[in-house]
Amino acid sequence: MSNIEFLNNVHQGKNKPTNYFLTIVITVLGGSLAAIIFIILLMIIYLLIPGINAQSLSYNIESNPLTLLIFVGLIYGIYSLLFYLCIRFIHKKNFYSLINTGKKLKWKRIIKGAALWTGIIGFFTVVSLIFQGGSFSINFNYTSFFYLVILSVLVFPLQASFEEIFFRGYLMQGISIIFKKPVIPLILTTIIFGSIHFFNGTSITTSISIVISAMILGLMLGIIVLGENGLETAMGAHIANNMFVAIVLNSSDSGMGTLPSLITTQSTDAYSGIPLLLLMAIIMLIIIFWNKKEAFYGIFQ
Repeated sequence: MSNIEFLNNVHQGKNKPTNYFLTIVITVLGGSLAAIIFIILLMIIYLLIPGINAQSLSYNIESNPLTLLIFVGLIYGIYSLLFYLCIRFIHKKNFYSLINTGKKLKWKRIIKGAALWTGIIGFFTVVSLIFQGGSFSINFNYTSFFYLVILSVLVFPLQASFEEIFFRGYLMQGISIIFKKPVIPLILTTIIFGSIHFFNGTSITTSISIVISAMILGLMLGIIVLGENGLETAMGAHIANNMFVAIVLNSSDSGMGTLPSLITTQSTDAYSGIPLLLLMAIIMLIIIFWNKKEAFYGIFQ
């Protein structure tokens, strides 16, 4: 048994290796295939509209990041549905066991995580604008920005929540069956979480930068989950992070593409934001564990 109560939730339900294999395959590969088929069907229907051809359709999809954001929402919606079904019928678990040690969602923690991370990232963004204003540009387009906000509100809570439940809930608990010390599932899920972001970049340099940034964020979120015995604060912070990067401050190393964000960074150094992200993560952890130092130290025992 682990000394972290949240990790001990793994002992509920059926946890044979084959169950984990089936769940991951059905969720990731099955979900991706289902999403591709659904998108192809939508494209075929769209092509039936007079005046639309394959070349113009392909160009509109590739050149419009808002269209890609819709596809992200579609894909993660399918992932979430298949994953939920796998947890209920393959693992025969209560889905809340992947979120916390209780029987209901702790909404106040989600709000707390979102508010804290938004405050931290917002503060440093203002400081950067003051001292490095030349590296930022504002290209505000009301219509595009309005659609971006609507899509972000719909897509990112689903996408970020799924990633938290899958990585910091399902995988972290599953790995704890083999490795009893909480720090090992923490490190392994951080590496996995960072690695899947490699293909978000447009070059090797940008991809490596995104992986490092994702690992810093993943490590911070994982520590919060283990220290609080639940995902909610991490979910709130993750949702806030993705929405802030998409709506307010977008950059070449964000993995979000060329969204019509309020502010766009013009930095040519893909790694320039990593030290600042690390500092923000440390500040977040200090605030959360200021009066809960024993919970923090327990993660590394």
